[in-house]
Amino acid sequence: MIDQKDYQLLKTIGEQGSVQRAASAIGVSWPSVSKRLAKIEEKLQVTLFERRRGRNGVVPLPVLKSILDEYENFSKTLTATIQEQTAANDDQDLDILRIGIATTIGKADVERALAMLGTVGSLAVKDMSADEALHALEAGETDMALLAEPSYAPMFKSYLVSVDPFQVAFPTGHRFENQNSVQLSELDDENYINRSLCEFPRYFAEQTNAEADADEDDGPHDITNEVVAQIMIQQGYGVAVIPESLVVVQGLRTRALVRPSVVRKIMLVTRADSPVNGIFQKSSLPASLRASG
Repeated sequence: MIDQKDYQLLKTIGEQGSVQRAASAIGVSWPSVSKRLAKIEEKLQVTLFERRRGRNGVVPLPVLKSILDEYENFSKTLTATIQEQTAANDDQDLDILRIGIATTIGKADVERALAMLGTVGSLAVKDMSADEALHALEAGETDMALLAEPSYAPMFKSYLVSVDPFQVAFPTGHRFENQNSVQLSELDDENYINRSLCEFPRYFAEQTNAEADADEDDGPHDITNEVVAQIMIQQGYGVAVIPESLVVVQGLRTRALVRPSVVRKIMLVTRADSPVNGIFQKSSLPASLRASG
């Protein structure tokens, strides 16, 4: 059976419909994703995707759904066990809702999420890295986290806040400055600043690199601070795709990412067994949020 890392990767590729789009969505090179996919298929001894013409297009085969379902059923069983062990928490006092906000969430998305949750009571807000927020959820140290959503496992439940397109960021004077937009394939020949650890929990951001060969890694950097990543770009060390909602440092230039365009979903994430999920049934919340769980 696949593990959690395999599940996350396969689901992301299936949702994006392209190895290259999936790689861009999690901020790593497409050869790393392609290699990881091949190793999963080798481990399972089954072909999961039909390759379309070209190196990146894929169509999920029926067997993929059964494999993902098998993992989800296992995860649900585990979640049910956790629910039984933590039934006493159902009476948790929700007068104060603890929420962790990832530092790479843009101003407008933070405002929207807080406006949504402001109708349910008092909030206790803490800014965190994506990794810290996910661990805090797992440990019960926070009730909810505002994160970029990379297909969380069934032990978590998520609610859509917004959809945020990615754009290409580069230093002043770069050749992209003379273009109105940048195709994803044009990044293959550029030094790439991997900022995925700024945006996603480490287990997800690194899953496609775990088995990559030394000559197919994503560079020497291990950056978890968004400002540091942007300064690296500003100083000419490379380029990156970043969400349009982020405020960029002075001297950084951006262009729309096209062919294909790539987006991230901004989600409010909870544990599936958390009593906090009950607040999303309240009529005082926006209908779009109540329906997206």
